[in-house]
Order: sequence, then C-alpha cells, then structure tokens
Amino acid sequence: MTTKRCTVCGRFRAYEDDDRYCLLCGNDALEDRCTCGRPFEFALDETGPELHCPRCGLSLRGRPTEFD
Repeated sequence: MTTKRCTVCGRFRAYEDDDRYCLLCGNDALEDRCTCGRPFEFALDETGPELHCPRCGLSLRGRPTEFD
C-alpha cells in the first residue's frame, strides 16, 4: 500500500500500487509524492485543518484553486 493524493479533490488515501483512480471522485489524477519528491506517507494520519509538506512547505490540504 502507498499513500496517494488525488490532485483533483485533494484527499489522501492508502492505495495499492496498481490503483489509478481516486476512491472519492473517480478521477485518474493520483500522485504518490509532493512536487519536491517527498512521499506522502506522512500525510495519511494527519487531521488538522492545514497540512504542509515538511520538506518544501507546499500546502497540501484541500482542493487546488483551479478546481471548480
């Protein structure tokens, strides 16, 4: 299992390596690491309103601003 984030809805979930589609919104926009290269394993158990990558500081919580 790998922690992946959907780039459309912004949710983190544990997926098998062959999974390609988001469990919640159904889009095929899963990524397994931040743009800086850090894997998302740190994010799965976090519940606070804000979530940032501990390596580069990128905000990871919520939907991207271009999502409608």
